[in-house]
Amino acid sequence: MTRTIAVVWLLLVSLAALHAGGRLWQGVTLQTDLMALLPREEQDKAAQYANEIVTRSLSRRVVVLFGHAEREQARAAAAALSASLSELAELTTPGVDKGQLASLGALYFPYRGGLLAEADRQRLLAGHGQEVAERALSQAFGFITMDGGLLRNDPFLLLPAFFAGLPQPQSQVTLDDGVPTVVRDGKTWVLVAAQLNAEPFATAVQERVERLVEQVRERHGGVELLRLGAVFFARAAADQAMSEASTLGTVSSLATMVLILLVFRALSPLWLSLLTIGVGALVSFSVCLWLFGSLHAAALLIGTSLIGVAVDYPLHYFVDTFSTPPEPPRDRLRTILPGLFLGMITSVAGYATLLLAPFPGFQQVAAFSAIGLMAAFITLVAWVPLLDRLRPVRHGGTLVAAAGTVWSVWERPRLRWFRLAVLAAAVLAGMAGLMRLQVDDDVRRLQSMSPVLLAEQARIQALLGADTANQFFLVQAADEETALRREEALAERLIPLRAAGALAGFRSPADFVPSAERQLANRHLVRERLDHATHLRRLGLDATPPAEDGVLTLAAAKPAAALLSGLVLPDDHALHVVALDGITRLDAVAAAATGLEGVRFVDPAADFGRLLGRYRARAIWLAGLSVIPILGFLAWRYGLRAALAVMAPPLLATVLTPALKALAGAPLTFFDAIALVLVLSIGVDYAVFCAESSTARRAVTMLGILLSGLTTLLSFGLLALSSVTAVRAFGSTMMIGIALAFVFAPLAAPDRIGQSGEQPHDESLS
Repeated sequence: MTRTIAVVWLLLVSLAALHAGGRLWQGVTLQTDLMALLPREEQDKAAQYANEIVTRSLSRRVVVLFGHAEREQARAAAAALSASLSELAELTTPGVDKGQLASLGALYFPYRGGLLAEADRQRLLAGHGQEVAERALSQAFGFITMDGGLLRNDPFLLLPAFFAGLPQPQSQVTLDDGVPTVVRDGKTWVLVAAQLNAEPFATAVQERVERLVEQVRERHGGVELLRLGAVFFARAAADQAMSEASTLGTVSSLATMVLILLVFRALSPLWLSLLTIGVGALVSFSVCLWLFGSLHAAALLIGTSLIGVAVDYPLHYFVDTFSTPPEPPRDRLRTILPGLFLGMITSVAGYATLLLAPFPGFQQVAAFSAIGLMAAFITLVAWVPLLDRLRPVRHGGTLVAAAGTVWSVWERPRLRWFRLAVLAAAVLAGMAGLMRLQVDDDVRRLQSMSPVLLAEQARIQALLGADTANQFFLVQAADEETALRREEALAERLIPLRAAGALAGFRSPADFVPSAERQLANRHLVRERLDHATHLRRLGLDATPPAEDGVLTLAAAKPAAALLSGLVLPDDHALHVVALDGITRLDAVAAAATGLEGVRFVDPAADFGRLLGRYRARAIWLAGLSVIPILGFLAWRYGLRAALAVMAPPLLATVLTPALKALAGAPLTFFDAIALVLVLSIGVDYAVFCAESSTARRAVTMLGILLSGLTTLLSFGLLALSSVTAVRAFGSTMMIGIALAFVFAPLAAPDRIGQSGEQPHDESLS
């Protein structure tokens, strides 16, 4: 029967290896967007929908600036990159389309009577129509020859002024022979802008774009190159995550290998431990690819911590060789099997609660860890006793005695006051820490951005002018006309803020297509405040007033007005976006929407922060919820009263960890809360092994827990060295929590929980 189980497991592992190998051969897509770890739920569906579209539009922008003292050098480098990017199917490189400009003019021309630049409208409202007339005369008799037909039909040149007054995202960019250019401090900067047609967080897209940019950089070495775009930040983040995963995984693996060799002084425990871990990682990798289709880089990074947990099983198995008298492999497994099985089940139950969180990345972490632990456990049971050739050890007395010292601290009568002092200090530290506990739900601190790219971004924004803000106004209405009127009301509040420097500019659909009400009012204003007859005579034209036209509608303008893309969202009703540039006074700008029906200010980062706060609280509830299945398994094994006592050490570690971090000034984040779920489940393992231990085996059991704790710290604890804030918070919480769980584990000793001091009453697992 034993060999049959081993063969069946070999077949299943072989299938997993074939599946994983096939997927690797085809190419595995790694997600690198850390925002994928965040919740996708949102009560305001319209705001969520608009946020996704606006964020997608912003994240797909690719901006590259080439700077050189020689104009032609910068233009040559920009032309080379534009030519290369235009060959990529994933990119669209917009240019100046004269045909589109002509069609735009043809579209607007019939409705010119109702289209006024905001400056002209304010002049007419103030009764300064003569200024408009004088400007038209100076243009008509200036150096540039005017079309007689245009003057006859638009004698005040209101339509050209309307086009000139349309808002532009980059105010400092000018066209130099059709090429977007900025001249600053004796250097010419040429802009290359493109729009991705694919996700910027796809590794294949990142590689192709980065490769083309680097090729141009190498060919034009003397030209300074600045980059801006999510695709570049995502590429840097992916490289960093993979580098960290490789480094941390390598250090963790090597340290664990050295630890095993030093403790057992034999290769058998090492290679069988590596086999157990490797099979667990392989099976979890294959199953997760099958379940999710792709993996998140952060899931792999945190998944490297699997080595710190799965290695516990072979460690406890081989540590039993230090027992007296030594037992053969199958008997050793039978001795520790109840504790191993219960520890595995409780850990999996703890991980499983993460599946309840609406975070795709953490669902992958939970699945990866839970599946890996189960696969490692089966590997130990099915294969290790059959492959174990370790001879009885003759060393280890010092190690066993040293490990047993921790247990003896909780047992010796003469150390009673010391124990009470430790517990009192823990309680006081916990209370002081909880009183100082602060939370941090700022989503912008989740990701560590490349400092090089951040510096380039700042320079680009300074060169181009106002940067497009992530915040925006969302305008909802039952129909387009109402939405346009609401935008015009909002604009009346934003214009003074722009003049005061609270923001650099804004763009709304109403800028390009005024409401029908505004167009009719403009036509009336032009007719009442401008003297057409006198003006036409001064131009030497027939005194025939221009014909009255209808009004331009948004539906008619959308096909020709490319600038409306991203501002008018597909919806059953009217859903518009007012884009903002260069916000310097966020509160003042946000207050502009106060009292305007159907208008709201959307700040994605702040909204995500509030949402993250709610899910941080939910993560705490998840930790509490994970106690229920764990306590159920413990009660099945020990009875309810003893189960509560076994839960005390991990619960104490779970509560003290955030309190101690608070004393050090660290806030509580969502990722700390998620780590507490794992501290609880892993800490239960340590308590279970203590509860399962007989009096004669306590020192050996404590050595196994010590080795387990060290390997867990080598994996989870190393995550505290990550440059990614979220991962670092996760790792530091695990490091502190696991250390505390180890120290408090002997509190679950059988004589403390009302057991006999030998074995728990239920031997069904044996």
